[in-house]
Amino acid sequence: MEWKSSSVEDKIGIQFKNSEILFLCLIHPSYAEQINEPEKDNERLEYLGQTILDLVITDYLYQNCPYLPASKLIALRDKVEEGEKLTSLWFKLGLGETFPFLALKDERHRLRVKRNNPFEKALKALLGGIHIDRGYSQAYNWLNKQLIAPLLERHLKNIKERSGPDKQLKFLGDALFKAIVTDYLYQLLPYINPTRLTKISKPIISKDKQTEYLTKLTQEDWDLINQENEKVPSKSFPAVVGAMYLHFNQENAKTAFRKTQEWWLTNCVDEDEVLHDAIAFLLKDNIPQKWIIRQVMGYESKDYHEGRERFHELMDNSKIKN
Repeated sequence: MEWKSSSVEDKIGIQFKNSEILFLCLIHPSYAEQINEPEKDNERLEYLGQTILDLVITDYLYQNCPYLPASKLIALRDKVEEGEKLTSLWFKLGLGETFPFLALKDERHRLRVKRNNPFEKALKALLGGIHIDRGYSQAYNWLNKQLIAPLLERHLKNIKERSGPDKQLKFLGDALFKAIVTDYLYQLLPYINPTRLTKISKPIISKDKQTEYLTKLTQEDWDLINQENEKVPSKSFPAVVGAMYLHFNQENAKTAFRKTQEWWLTNCVDEDEVLHDAIAFLLKDNIPQKWIIRQVMGYESKDYHEGRERFHELMDNSKIKN
């Protein structure tokens, strides 16, 4: 279909570098089915966008509400990201009457009042798209301007002392770690739907794995994060991730998310192991090997033989049949 990205960009105040990402943000699954492209909808971006939404609000609250205990920060975050508020923002931006592209029987004004409606989902997908196309810093600034500051700014107090700094750091780190892992898997495993991505992510973020990550930290890592914070809890990997993010954020807020993610990947992650476990899960879930090699691993038909060799290198020829 023909459409102009400017019709959305002018309303949201952001120019996308890749207009195809913006278009994908606007494709409801019903419409994708109607145009016979069921794998090209906004569900994956919505899935990513949910974790970015959580992180942006968490990040804002950590920076601006140090006087609130972590339990109240969590409750306040839940309040800010209520579906009704996200839906209202979508319509306030002037998008609701046209976007997302739908193929549903219900009229838009009826859909608007339903829980988990297409507009709320599209807002999350849009935030995920901004993050992918322009970076986390741009996603943070945009959501802050459009949603968070109008709700909270006038209520902020000028109190700098932290109420339970350890728990607040873990509050930040929990949201950050989930977003980092989700972003990583989103880009590593194209075309894999959110349900499968969630299952693949579970062992990566498990408590046992987090304990393993802690053993891989160097003394230099500990010195770096303890130098700029009160002593970081040594048994909480999310707190470490949060502290590392704060370190990188002081250096350059625009690159802090990526640098924190790169630090985790470099020091803690064996990507071949992640791919092996993800592919093993997909095979067990009856996903064809050929589809995995082409769609997930990215080998086109002309390179299929090379992709097949890489597949067996990852999976061990003795265990995986042709």
